[in-house]
Amino acid sequence: MARIRIHVLLVIALLLAAVGVALNTGGFLTGHSYQDSYVDADSVHAEMLPPDSHITGYILAEHPFSVYVVNSDSGYFEGVNGHNVMMSWENVTNVSLDFNTSNGTQYLVVKNGNVSQEIDVVVNAER
Repeated sequence: MARIRIHVLLVIALLLAAVGVALNTGGFLTGHSYQDSYVDADSVHAEMLPPDSHITGYILAEHPFSVYVVNSDSGYFEGVNGHNVMMSWENVTNVSLDFNTSNGTQYLVVKNGNVSQEIDVVVNAER
């Protein structure tokens, strides 16, 4: 009986972990607000944006960082070139977000500068 309980608890734990991973890799969901922060110097963080949505929010930090809205089917952001970048804010300390996404796969990419810092990201997506 104890062995069955352990197996059931293990299956439940694995299911919860799988749901958590799916939610974290799914990007932003329409109708929800998100808040996050990043601290590593020279780090790049990207979140998939929901298609056909209105994005609002802000990104703030003490030291310069850059933000990009990028079209990318692969999710690869190193060496982003001009035709993939839909919008950009480079070497800034604050960004106000207010734009519409298209029907394609777009990402909000935050690239920290060369100083470890907290970058506050608050984003809302509505249809």
